[in-house]
Amino acid sequence: MKRFLFVAVASLLVLGACKSLDSIPSSIPLGFVTVQMSDAPSTHRTSPTAYFVDATNVSIPNSGQNADTCAEIGYPGSQVVSPLAQIDAGTPLVFATTLDTAQLTPSAADANGYIFYRLPTGDSLRIVPGSTSRITIPGVSNGFHAFNFTFTNADSLKIQPLQASPDSVHDLPVTWNPQNGASVVLQLEFGATPSSINTQIFCQFTDNGSHAVQASLANAWRTAAARRVHAYRFLTTFNNDGTDEVVVVSTYGTDNTVILP
Repeated sequence: MKRFLFVAVASLLVLGACKSLDSIPSSIPLGFVTVQMSDAPSTHRTSPTAYFVDATNVSIPNSGQNADTCAEIGYPGSQVVSPLAQIDAGTPLVFATTLDTAQLTPSAADANGYIFYRLPTGDSLRIVPGSTSRITIPGVSNGFHAFNFTFTNADSLKIQPLQASPDSVHDLPVTWNPQNGASVVLQLEFGATPSSINTQIFCQFTDNGSHAVQASLANAWRTAAARRVHAYRFLTTFNNDGTDEVVVVSTYGTDNTVILP
């Protein structure tokens, strides 16, 4: 899913546009779990993934650390994957939401050589945004050890209508429903035509319910011929048992923000 490039890449230990990064100072078996959700007419669904690496001095996303900043960058952006040695975690993993339970098993290596644990092709789980889920990892003696814990998922996100009338003086106010411990990413995307959008104002905010995009950046979007908005909330959870560590990156994305003329 192209619009989740930030989270997908951050979870692959690649420095992208995000400035909220934590670091692990020494080699440790590290498991990454991603849980993606988006707007749905009724029941929300997700297809979680997981992978496991031997991590040394890597950078990982942390929703609790924020720069509260915006920058104009290319769309959709480019990243370079930094390969890490993968380790076995046993099979299957068990992923449980408050509504469903399913097994994740290793898939074929992707284009970057990563082997992800996934649901069967086309499968998904029912999930309630903001609720808890649980991951159970069987583990192996010479890789990632047995591990299980419960975490909170990102809650649903609704950005209030954005005022897009040209304005060279005022900042662009942004308001939304907040979630404690999370971060909100706002992407104001624009270009000459809807089919040639090639620039974005990429913002990351502390998830406190309100912020503003400075006028000098917002006006490039306000005055563009073609405009659109993508936003997502991401919430990270860290759990270290002294031997291994699991990081969960849970996201909720929306493309339904209203743009006022």
